[in-house]
Amino acid sequence: MKILTINNIKIGDKIELIETDDTWTNLKKGAKGTIYKIEKDQDLIWVNWETGEKLALIFGVDKFKVIPKKGNSKND
Repeated sequence: MKILTINNIKIGDKIELIETDDTWTNLKKGAKGTIYKIEKDQDLIWVNWETGEKLALIFGVDKFKVIPKKGNSKND
């Protein structure tokens, strides 16, 4: 399994939320979105969520996984 770092995610990656402590959001576990900006100096990953919300995740604090693109595995 590949270890996720802020250096191996990129703009355009699709992600799925696992957990956030942000009390100001309505996002729930399983929410999906697309990364549109990465601020490596602040560990922020900005996401356009399918709910219409735009919210940054804090790398190393919030938990998420990258959704593999079709065709990137031997089973596709």
